[in-house]
Amino acid sequence: MPYGDVLLHTGDFTELGLPSEVKKFNDWLGGLPYEFKVVIAGNHELTFDKDFMAELVKQDYYRFPSVSKLKPEDFDSVQSLLTNCVYLQDSDITVKGFRIYGAPW
Repeated sequence: MPYGDVLLHTGDFTELGLPSEVKKFNDWLGGLPYEFKVVIAGNHELTFDKDFMAELVKQDYYRFPSVSKLKPEDFDSVQSLLTNCVYLQDSDITVKGFRIYGAPW
């Protein structure tokens, strides 16, 4: 990773947004030397979209068999697994004079 003060990761840090994938990413973030780490989910973080997941778990969706087997309690607070960064979802933060707004939509 290049040197810097701020790491801005703008999505697709997992394959499907499984809790195990989010934990692994969070562990990786924890080992990075940046003063600020800001993360925004991408289209691969399926579990971060609760409305989408509510519909998906009702189906036996063949493209995401590992996700469709999740129960709501498995992904209800998946964002809270990101403890080594600031996670933005329809919110903003000012870092070193720059205002960053994050929306994964």
